[in-house]
Amino acid sequence: MFADSGFTYAPHPERVPNTHLALELGELAREVGLHAPYHEAVMQAMWEQEQDVADPAVLRALAITVGIEAESIDEAIASRRFRPLVEQSTREAHAAGINAVPAFVLADRYLLMGAQPHEVFEQAIAQLEAAQQE
Repeated sequence: MFADSGFTYAPHPERVPNTHLALELGELAREVGLHAPYHEAVMQAMWEQEQDVADPAVLRALAITVGIEAESIDEAIASRRFRPLVEQSTREAHAAGINAVPAFVLADRYLLMGAQPHEVFEQAIAQLEAAQQE
Protein backbone atom coordinates (compact mmCIF):
# COMPACT_ATOMS: atom_id res chain seq x y z
CA MET A 1 0.00 0.00 0.00
CA PHE A 2 2.91 2.35 0.72
CA ALA A 3 4.41 1.89 -2.74
CA ASP A 4 1.00 2.17 -4.42
CA SER A 5 0.55 5.53 -2.69
CA GLY A 6 4.01 6.79 -3.62
CA PHE A 7 5.48 6.50 -0.11
CA THR A 8 8.73 4.96 1.04
CA TYR A 9 8.45 2.18 3.60
CA ALA A 10 11.66 1.69 5.55
CA PRO A 11 10.93 1.32 9.27
CA HIS A 12 13.70 0.40 11.72
CA PRO A 13 14.49 -3.20 10.80
CA GLU A 14 15.17 -4.52 14.30
CA ARG A 15 12.30 -3.36 16.48
CA VAL A 16 9.11 -1.39 16.88
CA PRO A 17 9.92 1.67 19.01
CA ASN A 18 8.08 2.74 22.13
CA THR A 19 6.53 6.02 20.98
CA HIS A 20 5.36 7.39 24.33
CA LEU A 21 8.00 10.12 24.48
CA ALA A 22 7.31 10.99 20.84
CA LEU A 23 3.65 11.44 21.77
CA GLU A 24 4.58 13.55 24.77
CA LEU A 25 6.70 15.85 22.62
CA GLY A 26 3.79 15.92 20.19
CA GLU A 27 1.77 17.57 22.94
CA LEU A 28 4.55 20.12 23.45
CA ALA A 29 4.47 20.75 19.71
CA ARG A 30 0.68 21.20 19.87
CA GLU A 31 1.12 23.66 22.74
CA VAL A 32 3.45 25.85 20.63
CA GLY A 33 1.43 25.54 17.41
CA LEU A 34 3.80 23.13 15.64
CA HIS A 35 2.01 19.80 15.97
CA ALA A 36 1.49 19.18 12.25
CA PRO A 37 5.12 19.68 11.20
CA TYR A 38 6.40 17.75 14.23
CA HIS A 39 4.04 14.85 13.54
CA GLU A 40 5.11 14.78 9.89
CA ALA A 41 8.80 14.81 10.85
CA VAL A 42 8.35 11.93 13.31
CA MET A 43 6.35 9.88 10.80
CA GLN A 44 8.99 10.37 8.11
CA ALA A 45 11.78 9.52 10.53
CA MET A 46 10.04 6.35 11.67
CA TRP A 47 8.58 5.00 8.44
CA GLU A 48 10.92 6.33 5.77
CA GLN A 49 14.31 6.94 7.39
CA GLU A 50 14.78 3.99 9.79
CA GLN A 51 15.32 6.36 12.72
CA ASP A 52 14.61 5.20 16.26
CA VAL A 53 11.85 7.51 17.46
CA ALA A 54 12.14 6.09 20.97
CA ASP A 55 15.54 7.78 21.29
CA PRO A 56 15.25 11.14 23.07
CA ALA A 57 18.18 12.53 21.05
CA VAL A 58 16.42 11.67 17.78
CA LEU A 59 13.18 13.24 18.99
CA ARG A 60 14.99 16.34 20.25
CA ALA A 61 16.65 16.83 16.86
CA LEU A 62 13.35 16.39 15.02
CA ALA A 63 11.57 18.85 17.31
CA ILE A 64 14.32 21.45 16.88
CA THR A 65 14.14 20.99 13.11
CA VAL A 66 10.49 22.04 13.07
CA GLY A 67 11.12 25.08 15.24
CA ILE A 68 10.50 24.04 18.83
CA GLU A 69 12.92 25.71 21.23
CA ALA A 70 15.61 23.39 22.60
CA GLU A 71 15.01 24.55 26.17
CA SER A 72 11.32 23.63 25.96
CA ILE A 73 12.17 20.23 24.54
CA ASP A 74 14.75 19.52 27.23
CA GLU A 75 12.32 20.56 29.97
CA ALA A 76 9.55 18.36 28.56
CA ILE A 77 11.87 15.36 28.32
CA ALA A 78 13.28 15.86 31.83
CA SER A 79 9.96 16.56 33.56
CA ARG A 80 7.76 14.25 31.46
CA ARG A 81 5.01 16.80 32.14
CA PHE A 82 2.96 15.62 29.15
CA ARG A 83 2.95 11.97 30.26
CA PRO A 84 -0.37 12.25 32.18
CA LEU A 85 -2.07 13.79 29.13
CA VAL A 86 -0.80 11.03 26.83
CA GLU A 87 -1.82 8.36 29.33
CA GLN A 88 -5.31 9.87 29.64
CA SER A 89 -5.67 10.02 25.85
CA THR A 90 -4.62 6.38 25.64
CA ARG A 91 -7.20 5.36 28.25
CA GLU A 92 -9.91 7.25 26.35
CA ALA A 93 -8.90 5.58 23.08
CA HIS A 94 -9.02 2.13 24.68
CA ALA A 95 -12.42 2.91 26.20
CA ALA A 96 -13.65 3.79 22.72
CA GLY A 97 -12.44 0.42 21.40
CA ILE A 98 -9.27 1.73 19.74
CA ASN A 99 -6.40 -0.70 20.15
CA ALA A 100 -4.38 -0.18 16.97
CA VAL A 101 -2.82 2.63 15.00
CA PRO A 102 -3.64 4.26 12.84
CA ALA A 103 -7.26 4.52 13.90
CA PHE A 104 -9.87 6.64 12.16
CA VAL A 105 -13.23 7.62 13.61
CA LEU A 106 -15.62 8.70 10.86
CA ALA A 107 -18.59 10.86 11.85
CA ASP A 108 -18.55 9.40 15.37
CA ARG A 109 -20.07 6.24 13.87
CA TYR A 110 -17.39 4.13 12.21
CA LEU A 111 -14.03 3.07 13.55
CA LEU A 112 -11.39 1.91 11.09
CA MET A 113 -8.23 0.53 12.67
CA GLY A 114 -4.88 -0.28 11.15
CA ALA A 115 -3.65 0.38 7.65
CA GLN A 116 -6.60 -0.08 5.32
CA PRO A 117 -6.92 -0.04 1.54
CA HIS A 118 -8.56 3.01 -0.02
CA GLU A 119 -11.59 0.87 -0.86
CA VAL A 120 -12.37 0.37 2.83
CA PHE A 121 -12.51 4.14 3.36
CA GLU A 122 -14.62 4.59 0.24
CA GLN A 123 -17.08 1.94 1.46
CA ALA A 124 -17.31 3.52 4.93
CA ILE A 125 -17.92 6.98 3.44
CA ALA A 126 -20.58 5.57 1.15
CA GLN A 127 -22.29 3.96 4.15
CA LEU A 128 -22.18 7.26 6.01
CA GLU A 129 -23.68 9.11 3.05
CA ALA A 130 -26.44 6.51 2.70
CA ALA A 131 -27.22 6.74 6.42
CA GLN A 132 -27.43 10.54 6.21
CA GLN A 133 -29.91 10.35 3.33
CA GLU A 134 -32.24 8.11 5.33
